[in-house]
Formats: sequence, C-alpha cells, structure tokens
Amino acid sequence: MKVLKFIFIILLLSGCTTSYHNLNNGPNSLGGGFTDTKIHTGVYALIAKTNFAPWSDFSAAHNIFKRRATELCGSEQFSSIKIIEREYEHLPRALPPKYIISEVKGYIICETSKLTPSETEGIIESHELKMYNKPMKSDS
Repeated sequence: MKVLKFIFIILLLSGCTTSYHNLNNGPNSLGGGFTDTKIHTGVYALIAKTNFAPWSDFSAAHNIFKRRATELCGSEQFSSIKIIEREYEHLPRALPPKYIISEVKGYIICETSKLTPSETEGIIESHELKMYNKPMKSDS
C-alpha cells in the first residue's frame, strides 16, 4: 500500500513540473514543451506550454519561451511581439481538480535578422495569412 501511495504522489508531482520538450518531434504526454517555426532568417513563430497542473503558470510558460528564443537566436538579443497567453484543460473533466496547461505564443525577432520593423511586420502578416486562411479540405 505504501508503494502505491508513493507512486501516486510521484505521478501527481510530475504533472506539476515544467517540461522542456520539443513538440516538433511529437507530443509530450504531460502536455508541456515548445514548438517553433522559422518563417524567415532570424524570425520565428514560437509556442511554449507548461505541463498540466491544477493551476495556471504563465511564468513557467514565459521561461520556456525565453529559453527557446535564446537558443534559436544564439543569444538573449531578441525581441518578442504579438505575445498571447491562454490556458486550457489538458483533458476536460467534470470533477476537480482541473488539469490546466498554460500557453504563451508569439513571434521572436533575433537581433541578427537585420530586418526593418515594416519588413518584419509584413513577413509576420504573410505567415498569419498562410496559417489562418488555409483552404479547407473537402470530404470528396
């Protein structure tokens, strides 16, 4: 019985830790990690997520975002724009506790990109149009 309690506590606590998992390589069973897309030299779309937990943790999501941005740019010399925070349930449940994933998404512009602000804005707008205006696949 003590072993079962120990395993339960370990599983419960593991959901509260933050994962630094590259979601481009496949999903993380705990929900957390990051995904990024290079949209131009020195410009990336980035999403960072926490593992599921019974509370929101945007601070942890921002830490993942910053860590990955630093890796992509090779330094902390970057700016981030269009940052959006959201949270959602990992698996919707009728009973508490809720298992919440906190997410931060936005764009990073590395200092090395040498793009003007208007060039960067145009590249991001073009990327968003591609992402959100994809034609629907027909069932035929």
